[in-house]
Amino acid sequence: MAPDPQSPRDEGMMGSVRRLGRTLLRVLQTRLEILSTEITDERLNLTRLAMVALIALFCVQTGLMLAIVFIVLAVSPEHRLMAIGITALALLLGALAGMVWLRAWLKSRPPMFATTIAELRKDRERLGGAP
Repeated sequence: MAPDPQSPRDEGMMGSVRRLGRTLLRVLQTRLEILSTEITDERLNLTRLAMVALIALFCVQTGLMLAIVFIVLAVSPEHRLMAIGITALALLLGALAGMVWLRAWLKSRPPMFATTIAELRKDRERLGGAP
């Protein structure tokens, strides 16, 4: 049997298609691994943030209640109402300051999956897509 002259060409074309497919799969696998790592990091950060926030909230609430009881019992009976009002105002101002700080901190954080997005942008630029 004589080899078909079209056969090497088809084999070369099919080989190129296979190589392109393998390359695309490797790129996709790399991007998914990066995304998986970022999701794991964000989940860990969120868990840590929630745990520390809950512990801090419990400690602050307990401490503040004891401080208010101490202040109310320490002042004379005719000034106890004013003491409660002043401590309530101080607590509300502290809560407002905390919310403002938390909002600013959340806005200044880098976006989630920033590394994955950057890698996808690089891929698009390398393939000749619009930036």
